[in-house]
Amino acid sequence: MKETLDNITPSIANGFWDRTGTTVSWICAIHCILTPLLFSVAPVLGISFLANEGVEYSLIGLSILVATFSLLPAYRRIHRRSGAILLFIGGISFVIAADTLFDEGPLANAVFVVVGAGLITSAHYCNHRLCAKNTCKKS
Repeated sequence: MKETLDNITPSIANGFWDRTGTTVSWICAIHCILTPLLFSVAPVLGISFLANEGVEYSLIGLSILVATFSLLPAYRRIHRRSGAILLFIGGISFVIAADTLFDEGPLANAVFVVVGAGLITSAHYCNHRLCAKNTCKKS
């Protein structure tokens, strides 16, 4: 039996996870773009921990975790459209490729990260619009 919108958690329906996912993806992009610059000034400013690969992997993991809480339940319970999930997969692939393929090339890395963040943001925006559209239809 299909679940009704009454059973959907408010955080999915009101877009909390989509806004969080968009924010995390852009924080990750900014971090990745600024990391090469941070290597030279981080010790002076006392923020050398930001240039750590662990921070980068944590942001990527957080992005995946937020998408799990946002995209998958919305797909399963509300709109059943895979476009948002495919956009996210493409975006996270660009971010991971930037990290693994272009570690030494800052320009290529930045381009891939910005494209990835844009795709992830598009995924959350698409998901939010699909949820809003289907919530309006069914109410």
